[in-house]
Amino acid sequence: MKRIDIIVSQAIKDDFIEYYTELCTTEKVKCKFTMIDNVMGQGNTNPKMGDAIWPQLNTLFIIFCDDNMPEKISKLMARLNKEYIGEGAAAFVSDVDELG
Repeated sequence: MKRIDIIVSQAIKDDFIEYYTELCTTEKVKCKFTMIDNVMGQGNTNPKMGDAIWPQLNTLFIIFCDDNMPEKISKLMARLNKEYIGEGAAAFVSDVDELG
């Protein structure tokens, strides 16, 4: 099992949800995720701090999935980054073990 943390600017979160839902439909898997809004930070683009100087914020998605999904989500992220250059979209994958 894999955990994928996806951080996108709030400006493109709806597009991420749309693309991820399409992927889940294509792969015939249940579209599960946790979404945390109002995430502050700085990555490879301008800071997203929710203040007067850096007013934007990020959204964090946490997805637990089968081992074959990270490659497919990687393609989804490449699509977002191509369509929204400089907007901010990153993903990180790690191995996890389910408890219980």
